[in-house]
Amino acid sequence: MTASSFNRHHFLAAVTHQLEQTKDDNNLSALAVIDIAEFQKVNQTIGYSLGDQLLDNLFTRLVSVVKNEAHCHRVNGDKFALLISPLVSIQLIPLLAKKIIDQITRVFVIDNHRVQLKAHIGFAVSTDKPSAEQLLLEAEAEAKAAKRKKISYSLSQSSSYSQSSALIVLERQISEALNNNDFALFYQPKICLSSQRPSGAEGLIRWNKASDLNISSEQLVATMERCGQMPELFRWTINTALRESSHWPETHGPLSVAINLSASCLQQDSLFEQIESSLNLWGGDPSCLCIEVTESAVQEDMSHGLNQLNKIKELGVKIAIDDFGTGYSSLEYFKYIPANELKIDRSFVANMLDSKVDMEIVKLILEWGRRLELSTVAEGIECPKALEILCELNCGFAQGYHFSKALPESEFIEWLAKFDSNQYFDQHLTHPEEHLPLR
Repeated sequence: MTASSFNRHHFLAAVTHQLEQTKDDNNLSALAVIDIAEFQKVNQTIGYSLGDQLLDNLFTRLVSVVKNEAHCHRVNGDKFALLISPLVSIQLIPLLAKKIIDQITRVFVIDNHRVQLKAHIGFAVSTDKPSAEQLLLEAEAEAKAAKRKKISYSLSQSSSYSQSSALIVLERQISEALNNNDFALFYQPKICLSSQRPSGAEGLIRWNKASDLNISSEQLVATMERCGQMPELFRWTINTALRESSHWPETHGPLSVAINLSASCLQQDSLFEQIESSLNLWGGDPSCLCIEVTESAVQEDMSHGLNQLNKIKELGVKIAIDDFGTGYSSLEYFKYIPANELKIDRSFVANMLDSKVDMEIVKLILEWGRRLELSTVAEGIECPKALEILCELNCGFAQGYHFSKALPESEFIEWLAKFDSNQYFDQHLTHPEEHLPLR
């Protein structure tokens, strides 16, 4: 179906039906109105016919967020509405906003034209049992407010005042946790498949209150993005990672540590100075630090992003492209990006045993890495068969629950101490029930 396949009446009928169901189940529903910014300029650049094709492609992407075509509608011109139902908690709104924005800002290729969109999103939540029409009007008003305030999204206060208060409380708790040093880095081992030894680990943010509040790591990061606190979180992350990893070589030899970089942090002018300062503070070897960044993060402002990454690489820091294959990838793109490493997205690795298409994608990325002289890392290894295939395909490195989940630093050190390369590696190929440690 295309973006114009639904009319407003059908969409409101679907919303009304879903509101009735969520009312009976005491669940929430959210309505998002998406206002594409300056789409008229896109039409003037590529023409109205290709502009319509672009909106159809955007419609397909938005459907992937809600998993139901009846819950996605082109409201008016360059505006779309999404129904998210059931919605477990208002605290998921930042994560939903991030998922929608990621789909919108990922580069489109239309008849050899590369187009990148931006948008403002308005959310309304059905806490006060409004009509479908009322919910849509509130979301439209919030989209206009987001546009006026020049922010990515805005949440209606009138329809969700009690729940939005909970979101405000969460934001305050997260801010206090950062100030009180209540976060921790957990480390997921990264295995070199040729040497059959750990080569390092990826540092992943954890919050000790997250499980009590039913907050995932994705929600945590999305909320901090919303609060504008990602630069502070990155500063804490890089200093913690370099401080904790500084003593690893004493017992276990040189090991790298990787940390993730968000799109907002990549656009910070002070990013290079922050990384350089942290390396100097902890005496870190730049070659043992890896910055992981997604394709979509670079594409938000490609010129500025590439300039930042080039400066960081000149320090000797490694650059990895995370979740590779899920963004816009082309040889033209990789002529410019200063990457050392490609991380194959876990979705391809997890499905490659059952999907010929995913298997071919994994093979293609590995071949691409070899041609471009980049290291390759397979994420999401969960069984010995997948590992065996990746070894046969000459994949460079691997991460996943098959080796270990992300561990607190003390447990990661214990994991390293237990590691005997040949015995451990053989166990993972032939005796998956004897994993050290289990997930």
